[in-house]
Amino acid sequence: MSTIQQPERARTAPPAPPGTGAGVRALALTEGRRLLRHPAFLGSLLLCVALWVYESVVAGSSGFPVLHDEDRLVQSQLLLIAAGTFLAVHLAAIRPARDGTEGWFLSLVLLPWQRAAALLLAVLPAALLTAVLAGARIGWLAAQPGAAGSPSPAELAAGPAAVLVAGTLAVLLGLITRSVAAGPIALACLAIVTVVGALFPFESWRWWGLIAVEDELHAALPSGLLHRPAGQHLLYLLLLALACATAALLRAGLKAASVRVLLAVSLAGVAVAGVLNARPAPDSLAAARQRALDAPSEGQTCVKEGELTYCAFPEFLDRHKEWARVSEGILRWVPGDARDPRYTVRQHITPVSESSLGQTTAPIDAWAEDDRKAGTSGAVAVGTAWGDGSDLGRDATGGFATAFAARVVTGEPARSGPQDALLCGGRSVLTLWLAGQAAPGTAEALRSRIDRSFGGLIGFGTVTTVETEQSDIDLAFRLLNLPAADVGAKAKAHWAELTAKDTSSAEAARLLGLDVPEQPDGYGKDSMCSPR
Repeated sequence: MSTIQQPERARTAPPAPPGTGAGVRALALTEGRRLLRHPAFLGSLLLCVALWVYESVVAGSSGFPVLHDEDRLVQSQLLLIAAGTFLAVHLAAIRPARDGTEGWFLSLVLLPWQRAAALLLAVLPAALLTAVLAGARIGWLAAQPGAAGSPSPAELAAGPAAVLVAGTLAVLLGLITRSVAAGPIALACLAIVTVVGALFPFESWRWWGLIAVEDELHAALPSGLLHRPAGQHLLYLLLLALACATAALLRAGLKAASVRVLLAVSLAGVAVAGVLNARPAPDSLAAARQRALDAPSEGQTCVKEGELTYCAFPEFLDRHKEWARVSEGILRWVPGDARDPRYTVRQHITPVSESSLGQTTAPIDAWAEDDRKAGTSGAVAVGTAWGDGSDLGRDATGGFATAFAARVVTGEPARSGPQDALLCGGRSVLTLWLAGQAAPGTAEALRSRIDRSFGGLIGFGTVTTVETEQSDIDLAFRLLNLPAADVGAKAKAHWAELTAKDTSSAEAARLLGLDVPEQPDGYGKDSMCSPR
């Protein structure tokens, strides 16, 4: 590793001449403009914006955002800008040594610590621009249809605070060593720490990093069930930036007692905030999560639309418009005398665990008891995820469509036990066709689930699961290629036959207008749906 040698410093620094405060401000403005135009900073900025454009336009994963989750996801994306800031500021800090002009700076009006102060102040415009981007991003998400929840100001401020930490640390590193390679090495170490924290989303020590990642594979929770000490973490970052800044000033030659005291106080604050951040979640939160899981009706609000009742946690209540679009798309092909006059849709959270090996099975029996007490027996379960371009969102949409269609076809709510979740014969084909044609996006959601399955039984859903066979799926998708009005009219006309338990899949497909050949004796004898 090559190190650029710096000339010997003067042993005693002359007192600051009058008017150097204006010189510090002028230099800070100049360095701030250089930072905003630096290729490393501009490149990271464009990369971050390109990531947002890709998510919104190409991947389509920005639909139906949960804002109290998105505010922390914005933090992780803004780390790109923090990395660009770190590299640009570090190169600025060692510029005199790189250019071989450090000796000339000793003859200038500004002292070394004043030049360091100007570099530290130059980080502020980058942090301010990052704050503007964070606000613009969350504002754009909040304007999307189906947005739920509210963002946390402390979570949003953590991204700009991380940029401050990166910039002040870069100045300190540039004063400690003039090595050009020190910047990329330090940045790689910070990246490793961040990745390790992301690999352990259940550990409290992850809050000692610039961001604290959650288990992003878990569906969203109501904000009151989250354990995120965002305010304490923001204070931790600000104190860390202050500690780096004061340490840089001391390293540059400012030996004032007040600076030493400020460094000691900020380091003590970092330690205290770090300890507070690492405290485990209180027992009351675990109890609240369990209540919300087993008996969600206690904390939900219900609205009636048409002939259905929709119950959800208050932050997600507007989602009932999306659920209604699917349920009404299914009910339009159901004869009036075959409808349950009290259809109810109730939102549920998925089981919460502080371990990747925690509970994954939904407590369907507890949900049935909760529905009975709330007077909504037979409610169809729906989760907190919905309709974005992610696998989780597609599974949520397809899973609800299939679960509601199964409730309509069988007349029974989902129950516990794998066999109870298995649909067979004509009921299976009709359920899948109803789910696939229910609303724009439901057929695509079902196809996405099938593409990620490997033959045999296919499970649809993220809260409760309905399983069916590949042969029934093939028939249903062939029916989806026919005009929906034609198939729907036949479904109404032959509803009793289609929903009978002894109607075969082939018979149901023929009743719905599909040309299906007779199957030979013994066909499908190894099927899960074949008589035992």
